[in-house]
Amino acid sequence: MNFKNIVSIVVGMLFAAFVFQNAEMVEVRFLVWSAQASRALVLICVFCLGLIVGWFPSWMKRKECAKDEDEAR
Repeated sequence: MNFKNIVSIVVGMLFAAFVFQNAEMVEVRFLVWSAQASRALVLICVFCLGLIVGWFPSWMKRKECAKDEDEAR
């Protein structure tokens, strides 16, 4: 296992422990919309959204590099 995998596992375990300790219901409000949801569910959704937002620029750059590589051939 490389360092990146170990760090990912540790962060995932810490996140899971944090989520399980914060399972009570909370009110989520956005503009005129309001809903009751488990804090754990809200945390998981925000975490996943953060992963997607962080991954997207990297994916776009790799896609652009692959396109440039294909054009160079």
